[in-house]
Amino acid sequence: MKIALIIIFIFAFVSINKAQEPAKTLREELLAMREADQKARLECVKGNAEEQMKCLVEIDKTIDEPNTKRLEQIFRQYGFPTAQTVGRDGVDAFLLLLQHSNSDALREKSLKPIERAFKRKEISPSDFAGFVDRLPDHQNKPQIYGSNFDLKNGKFVMSRTKDIKNLDKRRKKIGLPPIAEYIKMMKEMYNLEVELEEKF
Repeated sequence: MKIALIIIFIFAFVSINKAQEPAKTLREELLAMREADQKARLECVKGNAEEQMKCLVEIDKTIDEPNTKRLEQIFRQYGFPTAQTVGRDGVDAFLLLLQHSNSDALREKSLKPIERAFKRKEISPSDFAGFVDRLPDHQNKPQIYGSNFDLKNGKFVMSRTKDIKNLDKRRKKIGLPPIAEYIKMMKEMYNLEVELEEKF
């Protein structure tokens, strides 16, 4: 009986280790993809508004398109990754790459798992808001948390936003700072003018 239990335990231990290997490899792949994404975008920030736009268009072809194809493969095989399988940083990496993806279909499939991950505190408020706002903006609908801005005439202008008078209340509810602080951070990061503009 003891021998049988030991064999079962060893088999279970080996099975767990084998299951963890692909997850570890996937985490490393996601982190490498994120690093390449961020390195390219940091180069874009060095230019003026026109140069930044040209740079981002090029990145869309060389980085975002192939990353989107890979994310779709990952989602088909694993679903939206969890912190338990790829770690918190792996989840963050997948979400960032998804933000830069040109596939709204993949975003829509990921919405419910992302909402669940946010409730489990696997996703930060800023990352959650960024994702939730990007999808309606692509669908020509107003965003909710004011995290999405359009590059227009050499400056960033807030995308159309739902009930802007209560924007800070909604931001506070999920743990975000006031929109004025977010705008200040954007100005410092991109070295461009940033405007809060209500567009109807």
